[in-house]
Amino acid sequence: MAAGAHGISEDDKRRSTRMAARAFAGVAVFAAAFIAVCLGIGALAGPRQVADTVQLSAVEQQDPFYVLLIGSDSRKGTALYTGKASDHAQVDQHSDVITLVRVDPASYQITLVTVPRDTVLPGESSKINDTLVNGDPMETVNAVQRLTGVEIDYYMMTTFTEFENFIDALGGVTVDVPATVKVPDPSTAEDVTVQKGQNRHLDGSETLVFARARKEYADNQDAVRQANVRQIEAAIFRNVLNMPNESDIDQALVSLKRNTSTNLDMSKVGYLAVDFALHKDDVTLYSCTGPYTGDVNSSGLWVVDQNSQAWEDLMAAVDSGSDPSGIVEGPAMP
Repeated sequence: MAAGAHGISEDDKRRSTRMAARAFAGVAVFAAAFIAVCLGIGALAGPRQVADTVQLSAVEQQDPFYVLLIGSDSRKGTALYTGKASDHAQVDQHSDVITLVRVDPASYQITLVTVPRDTVLPGESSKINDTLVNGDPMETVNAVQRLTGVEIDYYMMTTFTEFENFIDALGGVTVDVPATVKVPDPSTAEDVTVQKGQNRHLDGSETLVFARARKEYADNQDAVRQANVRQIEAAIFRNVLNMPNESDIDQALVSLKRNTSTNLDMSKVGYLAVDFALHKDDVTLYSCTGPYTGDVNSSGLWVVDQNSQAWEDLMAAVDSGSDPSGIVEGPAMP
């Protein structure tokens, strides 16, 4: 099933275009690991139009690189919005989901690293998720660079409603739900319950609820939530690789552009997905968390002080392409 960047037959080109579109369509905010892979794949000759609003073109990159996934908690545009500055996340926004993604296009390896949102950098009083208050994702990128010591070239950000819309465009995701959770859906302000169980197929609303829920967990509430977020990311990734129908691909391409903000060059992503799609059996996906143990500070806020040595050990493994999953033990699931 292999095809190189040169000497491809017309049949292979048509097949590759379909596969590129399929891969491209599946890359949402929490599948930016996949979109990052696409950016690293060797070039194919010439641009090709696959959707009215997406022009695919070629790029070459083989070195590993990083993408930061950001989930905003802004209530604007949702049924939860009140406009009152005194209400949480009504005027300001926070990066409540922060996942650092390393992509190695040469080895088809992806590593997802949770950056705990309550982390406080040395010499600073605010949490790392406060870096999105001014609405500039690059402030979050810069903070994560200081925390992890790696250069982050790209970011992809989404909001509640954008994320929900894109999950629906993909046809939902299948995940293991460790505990029954109930959280208001921001789109309707109505409670949505997601029942505990393995291989639960969730639509956009249910996936968003699963990604947001934390108070249902007795210990390490946000660490468990972030583990669930990484599970969603991996589920979207699997969804992409196994997308059975091509009729909705063009619509998904448009949905991707509509429901994310990013500094990725979207015109290059589709063709860059071809090599990855053709080598899906060679892909390795690692998932881990950064140091998350915290305590209540003098202001009564739960904070996670930066553990410099733990981050150094973790990122040394991540940056070398090793499996980092056992370096910082994740929280016990309920």
